[in-house]
Amino acid sequence: MDCALKDISILVVEDDPDTRELLKVLLQSQGGEVTTAASVPEALSAYDNSRPNVIVADIGMPDYNGYALIGRVRARDRERGGDIVPAIALTAYTTAIDRDTVLSAGFQVHMPKPFEPSRLISVIADLATKYKHAG
Repeated sequence: MDCALKDISILVVEDDPDTRELLKVLLQSQGGEVTTAASVPEALSAYDNSRPNVIVADIGMPDYNGYALIGRVRARDRERGGDIVPAIALTAYTTAIDRDTVLSAGFQVHMPKPFEPSRLISVIADLATKYKHAG
């Protein structure tokens, strides 16, 4: 087993069950400690229970979208002293305007779907190293 994501905890937020499972299997195969959530409320509960090293979130979800998620996560980060958990927006919204909106909302990376698995793994590993926190 490759261990590119060894000791990295990842919160995957994706409403599509097949994509959520694919991401879980992919990231675990690289040594990642993966928690999944199908909705923003589930994600916030998981975030509060065990702060991840990196968040990978879909933008287009029913009820509350990825922008609502990142807004609430960044508010929690501020309450905890400003140490942020980096987040990747994994999304079908792929225009330059979408990218700018994602980044200005508080995500560190905009990654269009369909995604290249090796690139996703590399980006997660890089973000986890760049944004180390006490956890």
